[in-house]
Amino acid sequence: MLLLRTLSRSSLAAGFAAAVFLLVCGLTPRPVFPADDGSQVPVDSAAVLADSLGRAAGHGPPDSAGTADTLCADSAAGPLPAREEIPEPDSLPPALSVDSVTAPIDTLSGAGIPAPLQEETDTVFSEPQSDNPLALRYNGIYISGATAGIRRKVEEFIDSVRGTVVGGFVIDMKDDHGRLSYTSSLPLAAEIGANTRRLRDPAGLVEELHGHGLIACARVVAFKDPLLAGHAAGDSTWPYAVLDSATGAPWEQDNGELWANPYDERVHDYLLGIIGELISFGFDQIQLDYTRFPTDGKIGHCWYPVTIDSLNRADVMRLFLSKVSRTLEGSRVSLAVDVFGWVPWLHKDRNYWIGQDYDMIAEHADVVCPMLYPSHFPREFKAEYKEKRAYSIVREGTLKGIRRRGSRSTGVQPYIQGFKWRAPSFGSRYILDQMRAAKESGAVGWILWNASNNYAPLWKALKDERDEIEAE
Repeated sequence: MLLLRTLSRSSLAAGFAAAVFLLVCGLTPRPVFPADDGSQVPVDSAAVLADSLGRAAGHGPPDSAGTADTLCADSAAGPLPAREEIPEPDSLPPALSVDSVTAPIDTLSGAGIPAPLQEETDTVFSEPQSDNPLALRYNGIYISGATAGIRRKVEEFIDSVRGTVVGGFVIDMKDDHGRLSYTSSLPLAAEIGANTRRLRDPAGLVEELHGHGLIACARVVAFKDPLLAGHAAGDSTWPYAVLDSATGAPWEQDNGELWANPYDERVHDYLLGIIGELISFGFDQIQLDYTRFPTDGKIGHCWYPVTIDSLNRADVMRLFLSKVSRTLEGSRVSLAVDVFGWVPWLHKDRNYWIGQDYDMIAEHADVVCPMLYPSHFPREFKAEYKEKRAYSIVREGTLKGIRRRGSRSTGVQPYIQGFKWRAPSFGSRYILDQMRAAKESGAVGWILWNASNNYAPLWKALKDERDEIEAE
């Protein structure tokens, strides 16, 4: 099943042909977004989302940036914002590399954007729209591994959420640098230097959270793994990496980080071993992030020396998620999978190239977590809602996910914005609007993201809400 490929003369020729295609693909027209019913997505989704998908991931796109017209990855990049204001990379839309759709340019100005569909605004749910018992119902906050290793900070968070609507912590157990937040017994983890002693007793931490009535979710970054990808074997090769076809060295995304090869079943086995350990620690949920192929950088240079014959990229993710599901069988541990915020809007072949097919993921996961940060959609998207734009984006994205919950009745738990980047009105109302949107659209909960774990704005928002209720 595994096919090892070498850079033969014929494969170099094929690579050159692919490079020529990438250079000219900007001249190639593309079809429109398919919608739920097979028709075209309305202009406010198709045209404006296309613009969004064409902007550089992790960068503040300049207002003058053009529309996304191509499959090319490297056409433009915006200025890099201050590091502390950037959410983790997979909370962002992809780079100029999405096979997305543009409407006529004059529709992108905001003029002529049609009114939203009534079904998107009128449906209000009082209960989560999932009867899957493993679609855990809680609102959460993200906590990095470094923060989780500081006893005082954990106690502060436990005290801060007591008596509030927050009912769980999403804790980094394998971060986007490849580091584990504990010392693993897996030989490969030790070999690549992934072990840390941030959490000396992860099972004890889980037990403590349970003692306070909190859900413990373990975040696991899957295929973006600089430590595993950068590990050189004895013959000076990189056996687990996505390689650069131009150099033969590990391929680097725009910020220099490396990716493990999603095709490689040895990489799958490593991740499954980590998940098995997290189950043994007592976590209630495993949340997979970066369950996809690379998007950000010169993706035309990505070379996968190990491939799985006859499988497209969505099928590769299907294979991996089926293995994770088998690993979780009998444990009663929930499986959540993060996806780009725009994925609920996309259907059939528009997202296969990164492997994030929403319908397929919903058939394996108990919960799907679209990253619906309003800051990472273009300013034109839902601009007609003005001060309620954040509410509208979270609401519509969640509703679209719920309509695709599949036979497992998979829940939707959006990530919402807990940082001020590209959010001029960020504050209590901004946060509360997103929370309300998730609840009224039938989500099983929400997760607030702040990369530096600064949740003072959330505590203030919750206090302001209590004050409003008491004043009524």
